[in-house]
Amino acid sequence: MKKGFTILEILVYGALLALLIALMANAIGALSHIVSDAKNERALRSSAEAALERITREIRFAAAVDTGASVLTANPGTLALTSIDPFTEAAQTITITLSGSRVTIKKGAGTAEFLTSDKTTVTNLVFRHIPNGTLSQSVRTELTVGGKNFYTTTVLRRSY
Repeated sequence: MKKGFTILEILVYGALLALLIALMANAIGALSHIVSDAKNERALRSSAEAALERITREIRFAAAVDTGASVLTANPGTLALTSIDPFTEAAQTITITLSGSRVTIKKGAGTAEFLTSDKTTVTNLVFRHIPNGTLSQSVRTELTVGGKNFYTTTVLRRSY
């Protein structure tokens, strides 16, 4: 009697092996997609948080909001701040606005600097001026990056 496999057994084993390989490839593809999404989410959050941190720092050290030069409570917003250069202690104007799909900051007559990554898209930038009594002022910043909303409210320290 000869030992071996019948053609039917080989076909069944081949089909099971093909099914197992297809399931493993699908799992690897899904894992790759999850890792890619996580990287994109981290880049988006990092860009938004870095921009808000810089905006917060500039607002915090400003003396006043120039309401005439600012576009407040509208998208795309522009925030013009009267501030002091920390190195020369000379008065300067800082302008934060949306240029295309990126947030920019401009100090005085200098060139605009991007605050958000070119890999992220900013779809909403709104500034709200909040007078706090007679002396103090605050600014609420609303930023939408990649469909995610980010908010911060900052008190102008030099305004009181």
